[in-house]
Amino acid sequence: MGLGIGLLDALSGLQATQTQLQVISANVANAQTPGYSEQEAIETSVETPAGGAGVDTNVIQRVADQLLSSNVTQQNTAASSASTTNNYLQQLQNLLGQVGSNNSFTDSLNNFISAMQTDATTPEDPVAQSAAVDAGQQLAQQLNAFSAGIQSLRANTDSDIANSVTTVNSALQTIASLNSSIGALHAEGQSTATLEDQRDAAVNQVAQMIGISSFTRSNDTIVLTTNTGQTLVDGSTVSQFAYTQSGTVGAGTPLSPVTLDGVNVTSSLKTGTIGALLQLRDTTLPSITAELNQFTNNLYAATTNANMNTTNSGTNATNDANHFFANVNIGSGLDNTSTIEVNPSLAQNPTLLYNGISGNDPTIASTIANNLSSNVNFAAAGNFAAPVTTTLSAYGGQIIGQTATAAAAATQNNTYQSQLQTQMQNQLQSVTGVNLDKELANLTVYQNAYGASAHVIATIQTMFDALMNIQS
Repeated sequence: MGLGIGLLDALSGLQATQTQLQVISANVANAQTPGYSEQEAIETSVETPAGGAGVDTNVIQRVADQLLSSNVTQQNTAASSASTTNNYLQQLQNLLGQVGSNNSFTDSLNNFISAMQTDATTPEDPVAQSAAVDAGQQLAQQLNAFSAGIQSLRANTDSDIANSVTTVNSALQTIASLNSSIGALHAEGQSTATLEDQRDAAVNQVAQMIGISSFTRSNDTIVLTTNTGQTLVDGSTVSQFAYTQSGTVGAGTPLSPVTLDGVNVTSSLKTGTIGALLQLRDTTLPSITAELNQFTNNLYAATTNANMNTTNSGTNATNDANHFFANVNIGSGLDNTSTIEVNPSLAQNPTLLYNGISGNDPTIASTIANNLSSNVNFAAAGNFAAPVTTTLSAYGGQIIGQTATAAAAATQNNTYQSQLQTQMQNQLQSVTGVNLDKELANLTVYQNAYGASAHVIATIQTMFDALMNIQS
């Protein structure tokens, strides 16, 4: 082998070792960088121009595991959905309170029943009459507050959906832009490892919001679709979601659909943050409103008495004369819980609980007290798929109980999904992340290889110098 050939071989080894040391340096520097994948340069034997045998490094690639990455992406969707649901259900439970905690509407109902029973024992007592009216007002006000709280939660889901759609659109644009850059670098034979890590971060951002699937083309660009097959990104082509926030939200407020390139895809979004928010906005929270509406309607019906000398309040289409409560539209009201109030004429004059239409009537309070404690018929509503006959107190307890059960289940599921997410991320990190022990071992190997190549070059230089001296 000639000295020139040996020099070229040694130079190829030196250059390959320099590349390996640069890769090791980048890996160590980014060992704690979130989303960074270990990079590697695969060496291959090559024939040098003069016919020698050298070494070359291929394009720097990242260490990847497509199956583990796909599993992590899907789990990010599930964990995000569980977290969102848990967050809202905890707020709902805190709003409705717990039976016996003195902060639930069933506690206020029981206080109202007790006040009416006390009034029934001394119906002519103005103090007892005022106490019963006060208890009714507290109950109505608490129901109003619960209704407002539920609609506030729905308004929050409305706002969160709008923000999430903005986040998804931004991430999709990022993926499309990175696709273009990756495709161009791939065509030039350059490394795309860093850009692929950035693209994965954007993909996982989308996955937190909606369920997605993806596959990689031969030029390393990806195609991203929803779980139901709608294309989100294909190369540099990107689709866009749209959502119009409603602002003020009531039980009857029409809320915006989520569209993809103008097509309504609301019903297909079942997972991720957006899927959970839509479920809460359109099903979970309206179900509680419907159940409370049934409770309010029966409370209104149970507290009427033909001999009670109250007048029509004029605040609603329902004729509420001779009713303890007012402003309830049993016929078509979607959320009577938001409007119920003590009949204004009774609020001004509690003695109407004793002064009937034809004079004093000591049975008004006792009749209402008995009705409040008796079984009544509740129509199917919300999560109660079948009609039920029970007391107002028991029905209210069922509303609170189901909410507490759902909140507990959401917490348990959130913990499970979060732990599973961490487990999968750790598993992926163990395969694709930087192992400092491995990198330090490789550093020693390539430092020695660099030294060996440099020594060969130095030796050849000495031999060239010797030859030149002989010729001179």
